Amino acid sequence: MNKIEKVNTAKALIASIGAFLSAKLGMLYIIIPLLMAVMIIDYLTGMLSAKKEGITNSKAGMWGIVKKLLYGVEIAVAMIVDWTIINVANSLGISIRVTTFFGLLIAIWLVINEVVSILENLIKLEVPLPEFLMEVVKNFKIVVESNGNKLAEKIKVDEKE
Repeated sequence: MNKIEKVNTAKALIASIGAFLSAKLGMLYIIIPLLMAVMIIDYLTGMLSAKKEGITNSKAGMWGIVKKLLYGVEIAVAMIVDWTIINVANSLGISIRVTTFFGLLIAIWLVINEVVSILENLIKLEVPLPEFLMEVVKNFKIVVESNGNKLAEKIKVDEKE
C-alpha cells in the first residue's frame, strides 16, 4: 500500500468513527468537544488569575484537573440514565426519538458553568468585559437549571399518581 492509499484509509477510518459517534451521541457529539475546549480555557485563565493574585498552588491546580475529569464521569452517568430510559421504554413499546437527554442537559450546564468561570477569571485578570455578557450567561444557566428542575418535579408528580 502506497502513501496515498494509507492516508485515504486513515481518513476513511476517522470519518467512519466520527459518523458512528455522531449517530450514537446525537448533539453530544458537538457539545463534548466544546466542553473540553472551555474546560481547557477555564483552567488556563484560572491559573493565570491565580498567578496574578500570587496564590498559585500545585495542589489546587491538580484538584482543578481532577474536577474537570470528573465532569466526564458526570456526563457518562447521565448517558447511562438516558440509555436505560430509552431501552426500557423501547421494551415497553414506547418509542423515544432522542439519543440523549440528560447527558445533553448536563453537558450544556457544564459548558455554561465553565463560561461563567472563564468570565470571572477574565474579570480577575482585569480584562474589560461588558456587564451584559455575564448577566446573559448567568441567566442562561438559570434557564437550563430551571428546566431540569421542572422535569424532575414532573417526574416526581407522575410517580406519585
